[in-house]
Amino acid sequence: MLSAVEFLAITLVVICLALAFIPMRRHLIRRGGGAFDCAVRFAPIPTLGDASGWSFAVGRYRELTVELYRVFSYSPRPRTSLARRGFDVVGRREAVGEETRTLLPGWSVLECSAAGEAVELAMSPESMMAFLTWVEAAPPGWNISRVS
Repeated sequence: MLSAVEFLAITLVVICLALAFIPMRRHLIRRGGGAFDCAVRFAPIPTLGDASGWSFAVGRYRELTVELYRVFSYSPRPRTSLARRGFDVVGRREAVGEETRTLLPGWSVLECSAAGEAVELAMSPESMMAFLTWVEAAPPGWNISRVS
């Protein structure tokens, strides 16, 4: 039988390991390059300026998809993957209203359509440039879109 002190020590170690796992997981996702920080929200998209629905994520480029891993998750699998085929960038805008307090400073929002479903991605200007380059680098014959 465990004493109260032993139980408390084991509990503390488990909590520390659980808290340390999130940054270790993020490091493992980002290892090897081709990763970026972003925020994502899926349909139904709230009204413009409403901050609800945003989830912070780490995106990782694959040849034909971008895998999105939730930042605050223990799952080793991505939350979702966005396929390059059927992915369209509909517009680009600055964060407005409550979004300016939810998203990181300087981030812009890409309004997209993935397989006909509305998706919004927020990211830094550098990450956005790389992301748009990845979208436009689709194999010949795939539908791509450009945002100015």
